[in-house]
Amino acid sequence: MTLSKKGWQEFLKLCSKINSPEELEEVFDLFLTIEEKETLASRYLIIKALIEGKLTQREIADTCKVSIAQITRGSNAIKIITPELRDLLKSRLK
Repeated sequence: MTLSKKGWQEFLKLCSKINSPEELEEVFDLFLTIEEKETLASRYLIIKALIEGKLTQREIADTCKVSIAQITRGSNAIKIITPELRDLLKSRLK
């Protein structure tokens, strides 16, 4: 396992042990820059909108103030997830 993979796995374990959104925000404030948090937030909104399937890609881009390229990357990522993960996201992204 590479050092970065090991670090990522340990970071995920740390996050899974956090009990509240407030604590998680404090941890993310420590580990992520403002720009990284904005990028993650945009990606979340894109994935959520794509999973919901209520808006066109152009509408998502306009609503989320992101580029079509970002929407395309999110759409391509969704194409390779398992049906189980898609169902999990549909049930939790509300």
